[in-house]
Amino acid sequence: MSKPVKFVRGFHEPKPKDIDKALGNDAPFSNEFKTSFNSLPKPTNDLDWLANYREKGQTYAQFLDQCPFLDDRSSLQEYIYLTLLDNDDRLSILNIDRLVDYTKRFFQMEVKLLPLFTNITWNDKKRTLACTVKGRNNSTSETTLRTRYDSITGHSQICVNHVLNLLKRSVPSDARCLVAITLHDLYSDSSDLFIAGLAQGNCRIAAFSFFRYDPRLEISEEFWYDWKIKKTKSKLMSTIILLRSCRLLTHEIGHLLGIDHCIYYDCLMNGSGHLEEDFSQSLFLCPVDLRKLSKLVDFDVIQRYEQMLDFCTENKFTDETDVLTKRLEILKNEKPATQTKKRSNNGDENDKFNILDTEIIYMFSRIIPSSSISTIRRSSNFVRIFEVGPRDGLQNEKTQVPTPIKVEFVNRLSRT
Repeated sequence: MSKPVKFVRGFHEPKPKDIDKALGNDAPFSNEFKTSFNSLPKPTNDLDWLANYREKGQTYAQFLDQCPFLDDRSSLQEYIYLTLLDNDDRLSILNIDRLVDYTKRFFQMEVKLLPLFTNITWNDKKRTLACTVKGRNNSTSETTLRTRYDSITGHSQICVNHVLNLLKRSVPSDARCLVAITLHDLYSDSSDLFIAGLAQGNCRIAAFSFFRYDPRLEISEEFWYDWKIKKTKSKLMSTIILLRSCRLLTHEIGHLLGIDHCIYYDCLMNGSGHLEEDFSQSLFLCPVDLRKLSKLVDFDVIQRYEQMLDFCTENKFTDETDVLTKRLEILKNEKPATQTKKRSNNGDENDKFNILDTEIIYMFSRIIPSSSISTIRRSSNFVRIFEVGPRDGLQNEKTQVPTPIKVEFVNRLSRT
């Protein structure tokens, strides 16, 4: 019988009163709606997120204090920008149009594609990738991307830090964030097996790779360059990679919008320590984080859920469709009790169901630390947990967690 896995020492599993406090006394959620969400999963693997991370969570009140986008000065930053660091033929398995569509529905914000990287080519002589990069004033420059290459397998990885440096020069003035997505594998340090992505919150930028989210891949647990493709039905593959990509992208953009890791429910904003844990997690925000996003964007919750349900139904996300159908039924039955008062908006008065029935006027600007969000990097002997800013709860601690040689290796940016 295997030894049960415990929460990391120092982590306190929230009690019902802690969850109520995190949500806030004036939140208009019924018990029926709240109980439609699963409780925080307990660790079952030594590499699981909460078996290693001493998270403190972020309450709704703390979000009001910490989120920089609640300041009036951020009102002009209204778009989520995505840019593709890849060629169209490689990106075809991702279905970028659907990924953009889901991101719009999820955040209820406009999402724009920005063509920053073009003419991406492989230099066989130098064993590096090169591309043309467009700057903020439409100037262009030829750039060789920092790349590592294995001559036996032919596999290469792009240095994510170099990509972030290029993004810094191109952030539009009206951007909430600028995110580069790619199917090229990424790394940061030479000891990395790989890194799924990295973000710099103060610069509003991030770069993520979906390379290891491809269900066709069988990937080595020891060598960054070792992988092979297995047979997978094309329709099933497309559904799986779209679901995984939607989960990764919305989680990470959530961080860039000021939402920290969630310890209160089974939630999209939970962290993850490896791919198996990642793939098992929810596609949706819990009540605490749903309230945060609603405060930030001010949307109609029922309409948002309906749009997400249409997407999940069309793309055959069966489990997610069932969950949304149930929650929509609850919300629609409760709508008269949670209807907000009429209020003026550019001269029009509209009845609008909003997640908040009390408008809290609290503006507080916070400077996000000028550092990257934490990530787990996998080396041959350790999973190294790097916390470089207080947003993810470790308060600048650096920990090395010994692991066996053969482990479920993976990680992704700040879901760790």
